[in-house]
Amino acid sequence: MMPPKPKHWALLFYLVVFWGFAFGLIAMALEVFHPVALVWGRLTLGAMVMTCVLVYKRLSLPTDPVWLLRLLVLSVTGNVLPFVLIAWAEQHVASGEVGLLMALMPITTLVMGHYFLTHEKFTRQRMIGVFLGLAGVALLLGDDWWIYGGELRLSGQLVTLLATFCYAANGIYAKRLPPIDPVVLSAGSLSVGSIILLAPAIWIQDWSHSFVVPSAWFALFILGTMATGVATWVYFIVVGEVGPGFLSTINYLIPGVAFLVGIAVLGEAAGWPQYTALMLVLSGVWLIQPRQPKVHAISQEAVKD
Repeated sequence: MMPPKPKHWALLFYLVVFWGFAFGLIAMALEVFHPVALVWGRLTLGAMVMTCVLVYKRLSLPTDPVWLLRLLVLSVTGNVLPFVLIAWAEQHVASGEVGLLMALMPITTLVMGHYFLTHEKFTRQRMIGVFLGLAGVALLLGDDWWIYGGELRLSGQLVTLLATFCYAANGIYAKRLPPIDPVVLSAGSLSVGSIILLAPAIWIQDWSHSFVVPSAWFALFILGTMATGVATWVYFIVVGEVGPGFLSTINYLIPGVAFLVGIAVLGEAAGWPQYTALMLVLSGVWLIQPRQPKVHAISQEAVKD
């Protein structure tokens, strides 16, 4: 691994911007698209980009039935289910708040990994981090239950939390797989997800009114190509050259960007519960990040959960 160069900081900035804006793009695309159709379009565009990367790197998708089954599991847990859940949630919850709740993903991964992976151990600092993250979520859920009486807004928040568990399960399953090029995994899982949702998307979407809002199509195009396909490639470039620890900061930068985009760009309202929850959740995510001692003059990058 090499030390980070200006190129890597630029790529990190790219990931933070496009993954942070992804929640706002979903909200814009939902003006026209059903959540299932939106996710199908996102996966299809992302798969097209990653297939180009696959060809560029002269790789190929596995044809072994065992690996095809593994790609199916990866796609369902890491793409199909969480993407659909997030899109459905954004019909009832502000995009910035959904982005904030998704910051819990590293925390849910830590909790599940403690029971399913031998190397994930709780420390006092990590326990405090988990507590702060849960306190932030409790503040959001409690505030909405008190104000809205348990309507669809609260359901959207709970569905978002379910999406974080999907991502956590996906990460744990991926760590148990035999070694394989991550570009193959990504291109394969995106392609499988696109195939899974093709028929449901065609059936459920009202295509007669789908061309009324051009901005929704533009949002979907950017979401699928730049925030899913290209961003996935960028992620693998950075991980391969400087290690996953360099990207650990995105766990608390992306939710902040998503929250600010929702307020500044989409005009979403936010009060003290949302701001307080943001601080609690991001503090919790910061505390659970693994840390390693410095060696020589260069600090060793922590391995991202």
